[in-house]
Parts: sequence; C-alpha cells; structure tokens
Amino acid sequence: MVGERLRRFRIARGMSLGDLAAAVDGLVSSQTLSKYEQGKLQPTARVLNRIASALGIKSAQLWGESTCDAEAEHPLNQTIDSSTDKPLSERRKFLQLPKAERHRILSEQAKEMADFYENDTEWREWSVGPIIEYEIP
Repeated sequence: MVGERLRRFRIARGMSLGDLAAAVDGLVSSQTLSKYEQGKLQPTARVLNRIASALGIKSAQLWGESTCDAEAEHPLNQTIDSSTDKPLSERRKFLQLPKAERHRILSEQAKEMADFYENDTEWREWSVGPIIEYEIP
C-alpha cells in the first residue's frame, strides 16, 4: 500500500525514480525506491519522512493514515508551488537524455494521467456533465 501511494505521488509530481533519489540526497537509490513501489521492501520511518518531504506531502499520506488521501491526491486540490519547479539545469538534463528514454518517461506519465482520469468519476462528471443512471421499467 505504501508503495502504491509512493508511486502515485511521485508520478503525479512528474518525478522519475532518479529524480526522487536525488531529491532525498541519495539517502536511498532509485533501485531501492523501485523496490518500495513494488512492495518488495518497506522504508524505515526516517526514509519515509525524507521521501514525503521531497514529494511535498505528509508522511501519513504515504502510510495511508490520512482520512483525506483521495482528496489530497486529487490534482485539483493541490497547490502549485513554483519553488519546486525543476531548475533549468534539470530540464536541460532531461532534454539531453536519449530520445527513447525521454519518450519512455513521458509515456509513463501520460499513461498514469490517463488511468487517473479514466477512473475518476468526478472528472468525468465535470467534463461531460453529471452521470445520470436511469431505470428502465
């Protein structure tokens, strides 16, 4: 469960595993983060706190202790913090990646976004109007 939440928050913030590993100052590697996301390893409380801080969330949201997880994760309920924007050097680093790697990263992010909106009935109601179920006599 922690791993699933970690992955959702990371991708929602447009971060790769490498980005997150760098954001926690190398406390854990991208391979270890991947194992957390897959549920193969559980992070310690110290590591989880650092990861949550790097993601701009409370560690309770990763543990699932928040009663408002779904609301907190919804993109429309999140504020945009311009101080967390990628510096120009990070953007350039991304652009220097091989085209196939950039495509893979962007495809992964696009798939996550599509899955999110496909399963989000609130979004569907907002974009096409309320979903009305009719009973046929």
